[in-house]
Amino acid sequence: MFITCVSVHVGFSTEGGRRWGRMRRRGEQREDSSTLIAMETNPENNYGSINLEASSQPRDRNVFSDATTRIDFVLVWEEPRGDNEDSSGVSSTHMKWREQFLSRLREEGLLQEQREVYQAKKRICFVLLSATWSVLCYYAEEISLRVPLQVVTAPIINWSEQFLSKLSLPNPLSQEVPNQPPDYYTCQFRTNKLERFLGSEDKEKFFKTTQRHQV
Repeated sequence: MFITCVSVHVGFSTEGGRRWGRMRRRGEQREDSSTLIAMETNPENNYGSINLEASSQPRDRNVFSDATTRIDFVLVWEEPRGDNEDSSGVSSTHMKWREQFLSRLREEGLLQEQREVYQAKKRICFVLLSATWSVLCYYAEEISLRVPLQVVTAPIINWSEQFLSKLSLPNPLSQEVPNQPPDYYTCQFRTNKLERFLGSEDKEKFFKTTQRHQV
């Protein structure tokens, strides 16, 4: 329609051009108003950063369904699905072995929570494991885990840099590290000396995530 109107009005008088200009401006106004209505934001359809009401702190997913128990390890296996919803293609021997293995983990004091994901021809099972405080302390002693005792306050002396500076030579290995983390004096963990270690008052954060994985 727009191209046809242009071809018809070519060669008209000045008054006709003015009328065409007014008609075009009115058409643009109608088009702009319709566009604004189409761009109206629906809060239910907002995603990502454009949703201003979204929480700035994401929910911690590394926990059990109670939202407090930390996940330290995950066991995963697949089972073929049978014709019926409750049937599976796993032999009774394998199921017995798996149940014995999980029961021994429970006897060791590990907390468990099982989740399942169903697909067309298989079922994926996840067993979430969490080590309790007593289990962490016991195996931290067994593996001779080293934990911090005190922050190192003495300045770190670079002997090679001092020697080269006396000879008026630059140190090619010298590097400036911004926000360098503190260094600690450490020793092997002992439960009966827990109060001597740094951070012993907070049991949830005393063992680092990598240390919990070691246990």
